[in-house]
Amino acid sequence: MKKIIKLFPFVAVIALNVLAEGSGFRMRNTMPFVLIIVGLISVNLILSFIFKVKNYFLYGLSGVAILGALAVIIFPSSIGQLYIENVIVGLYLGLFIVAFFPPLFKLDPFTFEYSKKDYPEAVTKGEQFLNINLILNYFWAVLFALGMVLTVITYHPDKAINSIIATLLPIAIQIVIGIPVTAKLPNYLMQKVGGTPIVFQSVEDLFASMPFGLNKENAKDENTVVQFYLTGKEPTIGYFIISNQKCTYEEGEHPNPKTTIKSDSELWLKISNNEVSGEKAFINKEYQIEGDATLMLNFASYFEPPKAKKKQKKQKKSKATKVEYKTFEPNKIKNIVVFDGGYRNNKFSKTTFMVNNFIDGAKKAGANVEYFKLKDYNIKDCTGCYTCWTKTPGECIFKDDMTMFRKKYREANLIVFATPLYIFNVTGIMKTFMDRLLPIMKPYMLTNENGDTVHPDRFPEKGEQGFIVFSAAGFPEVEHNFDGLTGMYHCWNSHSENLHLTGEFYLTAAEMIVQPVYAERKKMIAEVCNKAGKQIVEEGKIDKEYMQAVQDPNVSKEVFDTQADAFWESLDGKKSYLSSIKKI
Repeated sequence: MKKIIKLFPFVAVIALNVLAEGSGFRMRNTMPFVLIIVGLISVNLILSFIFKVKNYFLYGLSGVAILGALAVIIFPSSIGQLYIENVIVGLYLGLFIVAFFPPLFKLDPFTFEYSKKDYPEAVTKGEQFLNINLILNYFWAVLFALGMVLTVITYHPDKAINSIIATLLPIAIQIVIGIPVTAKLPNYLMQKVGGTPIVFQSVEDLFASMPFGLNKENAKDENTVVQFYLTGKEPTIGYFIISNQKCTYEEGEHPNPKTTIKSDSELWLKISNNEVSGEKAFINKEYQIEGDATLMLNFASYFEPPKAKKKQKKQKKSKATKVEYKTFEPNKIKNIVVFDGGYRNNKFSKTTFMVNNFIDGAKKAGANVEYFKLKDYNIKDCTGCYTCWTKTPGECIFKDDMTMFRKKYREANLIVFATPLYIFNVTGIMKTFMDRLLPIMKPYMLTNENGDTVHPDRFPEKGEQGFIVFSAAGFPEVEHNFDGLTGMYHCWNSHSENLHLTGEFYLTAAEMIVQPVYAERKKMIAEVCNKAGKQIVEEGKIDKEYMQAVQDPNVSKEVFDTQADAFWESLDGKKSYLSSIKKI
C-alpha cells in the first residue's frame, strides 16, 4: 500500500500530461481531468498521513500538482494554461524542489531514504554519510533542473515527435548518467569526503560498520587477517579480512589469522571511539596482541574518514651529514676493533644491538673482529700531565688496560666507537677512553690539506684507518640532540692525520623498538647494520642509505610523543614528577 501511495503522484501527473496533450491543451476539455486527478492526489495525500508514509517526492509532486490545479481554476487563461501545456515541467520542478530545498532547512536529503538501507544504522548516522548524500542529492537536483530545461526545448516541428523527444531525452539522461553515477559515486566519495569520526554505541555496531569505512588509500598495501576475541559485556569472536583494498567481517574463528587481539569488549569500544589511548592500554597490558603486532601501528588509520585524520607532521628525516665518508679499497678492512662505552648489557642496549649486527655482517665477509666493553676494564682518568708527550713519548703514566687498548686501536684497519647518547654526548667511560688516546699523537703542530691545525700521527707507518660511530637515543630527531656527539667525532676525523670517518649510525626513538608493534623497524635496523658490516669489508665503504635508515623513526612526532609519554606514565615516573610540580 505504501509503495502505491509513493508512486501515485508520478502516475497521476503523467496521466494528466497525456490527457492534456490528447485534448490539444484546450482548457475547457482539460479542466474536468485536472479536477479529478488533483482530487485523487489529495486523497492520496490523506492516505499518506494515515499510513505514515514519509517521502519527499510524494509531498513535492503532490504540492506542485495541487498548486497547478489551483492555477487552472483561478487563472485559467494565463498561469493555468501555462501549467496545462507544461505538466512535465511541473513534474521536474517538483523533483527539483524536493532535492534542493530540504537540506537548506537541515532536513535529510532525499537520497537518504534510498541509500540508508544498504548500510548499518551506525554508518547512516555519521557525518561522512550525510556529506556523501548531500553531494548525491545536489547531483540529482542538477539533473532535475536540466530535465526542466530539456522538456521545453523545441526539437522537431511535428508536435507529436517533439513531445516524445522532450519527454524521453531527460529520462534517458537520468538512466544513462544519473543511475550509473549514483551507483559508483558513493564508493568513490567514501575515500574523498570526510566527517567527524562515528561514536559507536556497541561493538556490534563497530564491527558491522568497519567494512564500509575502509580507507582504501591507507590500506592499499595491506593484506591481512585480524582475529578478535572480546570478552565482558559484549563477548565477540570474529575476524576481519583486509585485502585488495576491501574489508570483510565474519563471525567465528579464522584458521590462520596474522594478528590476534584479545580484549575486554568495553575497553576495545572505548579505544575505537578514542575515549581511551590504545597505546597506553597496550603498554599497561590491558589487552593483548598475538602474532604480527606491527599491524596496530596503522590499524586505526585503515578505518578513518579521509579528512577526519589529523594532518600529522611526519617526523622529518634527519638531514644527511655533510661530512665526506672515507672509502677504502675493497677487502682492505681485515681487522676491526670495537670499543663499546655503554653500560647496559646486550639485552637492553640498543647501541650494542646495532653493533652486534654490524659485527655479524663483517665476520661473514671475512673480517677479524674484537669487541671490548669498556666498563669491564680498568681505565683511569687522564690527568693532563703531558708526560706521554714529554718524558715518556707515546707512553702514559698509568699502566692500566689502556696500554693494550691503544695498541689494538692503532693496529686495527677499522675502529668502531659505540656509545649511547648521554646528555647530548658520549658516556663518561667513552670520554675517558678518548682522552687516554692522546699518546698515539705527537705534540707537534701540523696543518692538514683543509687548513686545520692537527697533531701528527705517532705511528704513520701503520697506514690509514677508518672509524665508525654507533649511538642510540630516545629522542626522535638527530638534529639538536646528537650535535655534541657528532661534533666531537667530526673533530676527531678532521684533526687526525691518518684516521678517517667511514660511517655514522644514529638510532632515534631507540626505546620504541622493543615494543612488538615496532618489530618490523627493529628487523630493518638489524638488516641494514648487518649489510653495512658486510659492505665495509667487501667494498671498503658504507652506503649513506644504511645510515639514514636507522635515523628515521618512521612515525609522526605526535604518535611518538603519545607513546613515549604513555610508556613513562606506565612506570609512574612522569606521573610522580608532575605531581610534585606546583601548577601555575
